[in-house]
Amino acid sequence: MELEALMLSSKTTGWMLIMGLLAVIVVIIAIAIQAQDGTAAELVAWAAENESTWQIVVPVNMIANLLLVIFTVGFISWAKSIDQSNSAITVGKYLALLALFVIWVGDLSQIAAFNTAADNTDAAHALVSLSREFTWIGISTLLASFFVVGTTAYMKKSGTPALNGLLGLVGIVGSVGSFIPAEWSDLFWLLGFVIGMVLMATIGVQKVRS
Repeated sequence: MELEALMLSSKTTGWMLIMGLLAVIVVIIAIAIQAQDGTAAELVAWAAENESTWQIVVPVNMIANLLLVIFTVGFISWAKSIDQSNSAITVGKYLALLALFVIWVGDLSQIAAFNTAADNTDAAHALVSLSREFTWIGISTLLASFFVVGTTAYMKKSGTPALNGLLGLVGIVGSVGSFIPAEWSDLFWLLGFVIGMVLMATIGVQKVRS
């Protein structure tokens, strides 16, 4: 896919940016349906005993992933509208694409874990652990892209500088904070992801109304 072709109208880009927040909401719904997000061993045991439930969770998660694809296309279009030739913008776009790929791999690993939970506990355990690692890396990478593009937009006084600056701040705090060796470090990338998507949706609303 040629990134140079991803230049959409302002309103279309805005709607796509809003899809990121919808993806977060759908993920929350999937977590609520699953009602189990403990250790890898606990999740495998849950999947082995609750096939009918995870068969609902999986398509709900896939809806979130598809919304994330739409968001990423909108994010790249928004980044290009700031400055097509800026090297930092180029880095930010490719970070977003990398993040999307890694997050998808993480979710596909979880699906594989659910499918094997009843027959091969060890394999399912390994796949759940892999899924969580990929999800963490993917979201941390997405936050890094928020930092790069948001900060560049702020420096170029594109759009609403306050929103762009806050997006850059949330991106760097969430991305770097996720590497802190502490039990609560997950809060950095989780909250960063949610707040970042709220900010992106706000930018999206502004573009739709412009």
